[in-house]
Amino acid sequence: MAPPRDPPGPVAPLFTEERQRLLTLLRSLEPADWGRPTPCPGWSVLGLACHLVGDDLGVLARHRDGWFGTVPPDGVDEGGFIAWLDALQVDWVHAARRLSPRLVVELLAWTGPELAEHFDAQDASAIGAPVSWAGTGPHPAWLDQYRELSEYWIHRQQLLEALGREGDLDPRLAGAVLDALRWAYPYRLGTAATAPGDGVTIALTGPVTTTWHLVRGDGGWTFTDTAPASPLAVMQVTTEQAWRLLTNNLPRAAQHTRHLRGLADVVEVLRGTRAIIGAPR
Repeated sequence: MAPPRDPPGPVAPLFTEERQRLLTLLRSLEPADWGRPTPCPGWSVLGLACHLVGDDLGVLARHRDGWFGTVPPDGVDEGGFIAWLDALQVDWVHAARRLSPRLVVELLAWTGPELAEHFDAQDASAIGAPVSWAGTGPHPAWLDQYRELSEYWIHRQQLLEALGREGDLDPRLAGAVLDALRWAYPYRLGTAATAPGDGVTIALTGPVTTTWHLVRGDGGWTFTDTAPASPLAVMQVTTEQAWRLLTNNLPRAAQHTRHLRGLADVVEVLRGTRAIIGAPR
């Protein structure tokens, strides 16, 4: 089932906080830090920061200005779309290699408030374009806003990793990101052979400690406050494991099966659910 139309809260203040943390991080770097490799293959710290500039400009052009300068080719399947999108991102980072670290930070400092203002002006409950990993139909604008927030938050975690620093799992931001990413589960569970009344439990521990219960109704899977009496599967993960698993940042070798038990088909769906565009690994 689709997420509710009412947003969990305004995204603009969260985005503003996320951007300030990113800028504080980038302004603390030494010249040699910009050339460090990141978990994004082929991208240095500077390359990943340039990618974020491209994200900012793309969101403003498409959603604020209604300008679609890069339209996906017609008739491509999911694999073709992913290949097109990957090539587009590589082209941007390659072209942005002329930008200096100082320019990149200055651009991110300018685009941040522009994005926050745009998010604040949007009707968060309005039904808009689909968020592909949450379903095929249209979704409320707030989910797309939170998807954008998660993009920046995830890339900042990758920058911290590249710099040898601890991840930032402050519950205010990490909790908001995970609360959005979790909407990939109802959609993906729809591919498992289940019946109305079946349930699943996902328990998170750490800085973000919460439990998600899902139940299948006649119209599909949705979240519920009531724990299922006999869940088909139970997954127990830390905050770190949860965000990494949902975003393809947790190698399969690190996906500890002892924390995931239950009906084999449902277990594999939970293990393979991703809240990003791309294939599980």
